[in-house]
Amino acid sequence: MKTTKLSKRRTCKVCKKKYRPKYNTIQATCNNFKCALELAQSKRKNKEKKEFRAETVRRRAAAKTRSDWLRDAQTAFNTYIRARDRGLNCISCDKPDNGAHQRHASHYRSIGACSALRFNTKNVFASCQQCNTSKSGNILEYRIRLVARYGKKMVEWLESQNKIVRYDIEYLKRLKRVFNKKARMLNKRNYP
Repeated sequence: MKTTKLSKRRTCKVCKKKYRPKYNTIQATCNNFKCALELAQSKRKNKEKKEFRAETVRRRAAAKTRSDWLRDAQTAFNTYIRARDRGLNCISCDKPDNGAHQRHASHYRSIGACSALRFNTKNVFASCQQCNTSKSGNILEYRIRLVARYGKKMVEWLESQNKIVRYDIEYLKRLKRVFNKKARMLNKRNYP
């Protein structure tokens, strides 16, 4: 390779000295053999760390039970609901979302009453902590506002669902992935 006289000065990634590359190739270290060796060793260590972390993540995922995946999927879903309803008033009491109180993802039909509607976005809305926890969802007011939002026919359909569903692990993994992605997209849109 030819030596170039016009090559720009660079900084060595190891010793931080300024140097001019000998060749037209991309060169990260100065012309010192020790710097090149040290950089190669650090790259190898970083690669080993990444592989170790990936293996740890894979093993942890393999050790998870169905209930662990269900909890993770529910967390991702609730995060999405809170991101979707950011800035909207509480579904039960119209308390504004001003950051002064905690927000929950409140199910109209509870998870215990109807597991089929657990991940249904028309069944879950953001509510204040007081309505969701202290008042058990404040269901009467919740129903009034749901009828105003979707109509009586949709609310009656929600109330008529009584199917028990047992979600499999692959479906829960997919739900977690989808709702995490949707929540990230909403958060990017709300916070540029």
